[in-house]
Amino acid sequence: MRILQAFLPLEGWLVGRREGEFCSPIATTGLLKGASPEGLASLLTGQWEGTALNNGFQYRRVSDYEQKALVLKPAADINRDYYLIRADLHSSEAVGSGYAIGLAFELPLSLPWRADEVNSCMSSLGLTLALHAELDVAERLMVELQRDAFLDPLTGTLNRAGWINRLAHFDAMLGEDSNDAAIVMLDLDYLKIVNDTQGHSAGDDLIRLTAQTISAVLRSTDAVGRLGGDEFGVVAQYATPVIATALVARLRDALDAVGIKISMGMALKSEGGTLKKTMHLADERMYEEKRTKPIPSRVLPLMAAG
Repeated sequence: MRILQAFLPLEGWLVGRREGEFCSPIATTGLLKGASPEGLASLLTGQWEGTALNNGFQYRRVSDYEQKALVLKPAADINRDYYLIRADLHSSEAVGSGYAIGLAFELPLSLPWRADEVNSCMSSLGLTLALHAELDVAERLMVELQRDAFLDPLTGTLNRAGWINRLAHFDAMLGEDSNDAAIVMLDLDYLKIVNDTQGHSAGDDLIRLTAQTISAVLRSTDAVGRLGGDEFGVVAQYATPVIATALVARLRDALDAVGIKISMGMALKSEGGTLKKTMHLADERMYEEKRTKPIPSRVLPLMAAG
């Protein structure tokens, strides 16, 4: 835009990128730099149909509404009118196209008088807008890929990679201070029997119901992950022994209420030192509980409707 200003010096410039039916401000200079978003939007969406053309530019006077929205001094104060000039910006594939809008106190007799240089600037701006659009798409894809990489597709909870990442984050937050945390490991008791007797679709329903039931009793600062076929983990930040015990009780009551048979083990970070070691300790306690349970030949757990 500095190059454009050098070739066609005006009181201000606005570049906007068109996205479908809308056009968003990307960059401003001069008097337009301090304009409100609403004022800039009024320029991009203002009435340009039927305006005069000069060397590929449209031009018109600034309306009273636009002048107020842009917080410009009244024209009477400067004894001059404000003018706008606009040029379409296009990339080679018309992706990320938009507009360049200039603000002037008076309209040049020849607009522009350095047509070749200005047109080159406009072409470069069009290509820049296209690059912006492609980078936005790439960023959205990266966010989606990162999200998918950390989420279990069946339950929408964290997968094992997401769970390990969350533990590392919590460990860094807790540091060496006196705040404690708790990990609860949970393992469905009879998933294989459900799969064998009712089919894998019923097994998937049981896993989803388990995840939903666990998530429903957690605090907003807690996290749940599906760590294997029938294994879940819950990590609770800032959990005293009383809070951790109450969490286990809530989990048991909620899972019992929907007929889910599950084994649990809980450990505190103050016991393990790190959340990774705490996880292993909770896992051992979960398997100690599981070993005390008989293995029936056939189990038909009560499944909640839906």
